[in-house]
Amino acid sequence: MNKGCSLGALALFTVGSCSHVPALAADLGDSNSVGWADLGGRAAQGVHGVVVLGAAAEPEYEGAKEYIPIPQFYTNLRAMGLGLEIKGPEASLNLRPVAPFQFGPAVKYRMGRDNVSNTVIDRLDAIDGAFEAGGFVAYQFNSLFSQSDVFEVSAELMTDLSGVHEGTSGKVRAGYQFSATERLGLGLETEVGFASDGYMNTYFGVTGAGAMTSGLAAYTANGGVKDVGVQATMTYNMTDRWGLVGRASYTRLLGDAADSPIVKDEGSADQFKAGMGLSFAF
Repeated sequence: MNKGCSLGALALFTVGSCSHVPALAADLGDSNSVGWADLGGRAAQGVHGVVVLGAAAEPEYEGAKEYIPIPQFYTNLRAMGLGLEIKGPEASLNLRPVAPFQFGPAVKYRMGRDNVSNTVIDRLDAIDGAFEAGGFVAYQFNSLFSQSDVFEVSAELMTDLSGVHEGTSGKVRAGYQFSATERLGLGLETEVGFASDGYMNTYFGVTGAGAMTSGLAAYTANGGVKDVGVQATMTYNMTDRWGLVGRASYTRLLGDAADSPIVKDEGSADQFKAGMGLSFAF
């Protein structure tokens, strides 16, 4: 989740994953996430922001080698000195959207794993969707090399409230965005993800019963560093209000996540995501 969900994450373009999660809002005085260029200075009165609708492709589940197309929705709104970011099933409230130091609460619905296309993984116990809550902190450095650039470091932490994995996961990110031309904005972001025993064993572990039904080896996944990733974002302003947004990311699963038979035998440690959308600023 990004200062609203996660610094690199728009469900659209975490792609994945508050996963996530960017905020398109240099023009809102709230570049909640790296990779979003100015869409054309909105008046700082009343409710203003940006909405993005698009489509993306991402792994069917964490660690999968099969990909699925998904619709995407993202919005970042500013009103009454607050910033609200909604990125698919993730949402966050930025309590200090125009300050260098930003923070706020966040919530997320993490999709479960059931009826997947991989017949071996589908024999494992189904995993329900999880409701998570937590928050983010971020610090922005503006105008380092040019008037329009932003360098941001951030961290997010989310905890399961629904009893699905009963664990905690989070990310630490660093990203840089700048305006390449008057219309074109570019951004690059790196991140490191980590998770607790409960999270790791739920999504990457194989129980004895699961081993019997699937043929995979029984496996217990322990907490620690889960992955590293890099994301690139592009925005192009077609008019003062309408624009195009594209984002592509690569994540490499590490440690017990990568060693899981769910990933090693039936999936892939290399996770790619990409999406494109149409944006409207108001």
